[in-house]
Amino acid sequence: MRRFIAISLLCLSFAHAALAEPKILTAPAAAKLLADNQLVVLDIRRPQEWAESGIAKGAWPVSMHTADFAQKLGAILGQYEPDQVALICATGGRTAYVTDILEKNGYTGVADVSEGMFGNGTGSGWIARGLPVITADEARTSYEAARKSWE
Repeated sequence: MRRFIAISLLCLSFAHAALAEPKILTAPAAAKLLADNQLVVLDIRRPQEWAESGIAKGAWPVSMHTADFAQKLGAILGQYEPDQVALICATGGRTAYVTDILEKNGYTGVADVSEGMFGNGTGSGWIARGLPVITADEARTSYEAARKSWE
């Protein structure tokens, strides 16, 4: 009986680990879902980065480097289910960090566009794939319009 319980607990811990794996999206998959209004993508890079490269068309500029990041992210997660939200950064490091923190706090399902804007070992990135990019000002206008509709 003890052996059965031990094996059951071991299986449960493996199942929990498998369920805790972050949801990864490729840049093309995120672009398609974004275009179909099935996903909200947040660009969590610094404003200077947005100015240098632009932002994925349809993504909202919500920098993790600002004091109100948690408040903005909380407001977005109050409007959308976690599995309707994805994060993108330059190369996937920051998005992995934030999605990990979210998962540890019960927000499972937020996707990581892990190849980011510039690519890494998992993919060539939003820009190199030729996916559409807009200016930070255009992205801010879109985000502000959405935010006002929540009030």
